[in-house]
Amino acid sequence: MLFRSMEDGEALDTAFEAYWPAYREWMAKPKKRTSAKRAREALAEYMPELVPTLEQLLARFGDRAEVARFLTLYNPPPLVRGCTQAIWLGDGGPAMVRNYDHAPHLADGVVLHADWGGVKTLCVTDCLWGALDGVNEHGLCVALAFGGRPTRGDGFAAPLLVRYALQTCTTANEAAEAIARVPCAMTYTFVCLDEHGDHATVYAAPDRPARIDHQLASANHQGKVEWPQYALKCKTVERLAHTRKLLDARSQSLAGLTKSFLEAPLYRATYDEGSGTLYTCVYSPADRSLALHWRSARPVSPMACDLHRYEAASTIAYLG
Repeated sequence: MLFRSMEDGEALDTAFEAYWPAYREWMAKPKKRTSAKRAREALAEYMPELVPTLEQLLARFGDRAEVARFLTLYNPPPLVRGCTQAIWLGDGGPAMVRNYDHAPHLADGVVLHADWGGVKTLCVTDCLWGALDGVNEHGLCVALAFGGRPTRGDGFAAPLLVRYALQTCTTANEAAEAIARVPCAMTYTFVCLDEHGDHATVYAAPDRPARIDHQLASANHQGKVEWPQYALKCKTVERLAHTRKLLDARSQSLAGLTKSFLEAPLYRATYDEGSGTLYTCVYSPADRSLALHWRSARPVSPMACDLHRYEAASTIAYLG
């Protein structure tokens, strides 16, 4: 995987210029598209705290309807991916360990340091300001995983919900409640962890009330398999069972758990099928840090643009 680490500002302008043609094409896919006006109204209704940042980004990127529709991420095209997530509460914890599985050419490959709305965050981005996973200055960590259903409805893309929680919350419980009250366009699972070791898992969907529990492991189904073909292809049941077994092992350590995330069945090298593990990350709420790990020192696949290349099997970024 290729990444570049960026501060918000001019570097984000460069990323927008590089990615905008692909994102514009993606946002044009639905035959019935929500207007930019309605999308901005929805953001103001459900996540008003993000409106000032949206306005700042539009001022940088161009306040055009198509850009506004994209950045609000309201009623976006469907997006299916895979993830395995674990909460570690033993020695060296609390920590969040997770794999992100997707098509390499569809990933931003950006680690973004931002200070929006007076809150510092460190995130792996999606759709430029959304977040696949991240940590904020309060030691709150949040990550997403596809929930295993093709059902769609009115709502926001999951990465914007992660961004919202990181910008507005300080604890895992606050984050879970915030995510649960915002409509999500597809079925997604969100894991929240704070520096006290409190954790929560939100099972969100567009057609049923969000549910919050406190599981230590999650994959790509919400309690039961509801899309058998997808579950079989991505091996979500096997990955979840294996993760729980790892967490229950008496001799387990954070380093050992991380190593296991770089091995089958959690690590998936199925890139020729359109999706595989792009990175393993370990978030430390106490350090406000993100450690990115790869299976080898060489990236698994090149990204579309010329990004900074980390030549080690892992790298750590700290929230300043």
